[in-house]
Amino acid sequence: MTRSDVERAPAEPAEPEDGGPPTAERARGFGPIVLLARRQRWGLLLGVAVLCLALGVAVGRGTAPGPEADARRAVEVSVLPLALDADGIWTSTTDDRDAVSEGLVQLRRDGDPRLVERNLDAWLEAYDAALVRLAGVDLPPSARPVQRQFISAVTLSRDAVEVLGHASTVEDETVRRDLTTEVGRLRTRSEQLIQSARASTSDLDGSRTDVSPLPSLRTFLEGRHQ
Repeated sequence: MTRSDVERAPAEPAEPEDGGPPTAERARGFGPIVLLARRQRWGLLLGVAVLCLALGVAVGRGTAPGPEADARRAVEVSVLPLALDADGIWTSTTDDRDAVSEGLVQLRRDGDPRLVERNLDAWLEAYDAALVRLAGVDLPPSARPVQRQFISAVTLSRDAVEVLGHASTVEDETVRRDLTTEVGRLRTRSEQLIQSARASTSDLDGSRTDVSPLPSLRTFLEGRHQ
């Protein structure tokens, strides 16, 4: 081959040292990336990626339920049903016992103690069992003050039953009427505390409920005339 032949022969493309595709194909495949790099946008892309990651973490933490929401759910699932069951001792008649409210009405209106005498032990036992169940619920520390409010409310209803039992043994009509008035007062306070405890349950997750003094109770003089 003469020198002129060599000069006319096309040069063969050089193979890349790493055994990859030809240089022309690489240029076509990585052209956009190379172009971005040449325009110095790598720093901008990295900054955007970091910002998106930070926003995602912040939104995730903001929307994820916190310990306060868990405390509220624990009260609503584990404590509130027990408190409502205990309230049924006063308001509902079952196969095993009459409602406390029926015994109160019969004693106060008719002076008849038989229903109270027949159910007194069953009422007290039912309240004692309800209080044991309420106290036995394991709640997060932030929910325990609400748990104690429910226990106090149910205890007041139990105290009212004890007074009702004593009233059923009294012969003097005026004294009996004062005692049954106190039964109603204790029961009313119990209902008010239940409502306060339910409001405190709502406060556990950051809600704001009104705080005000409890309403006044009926006096003994008022009770004697009703």
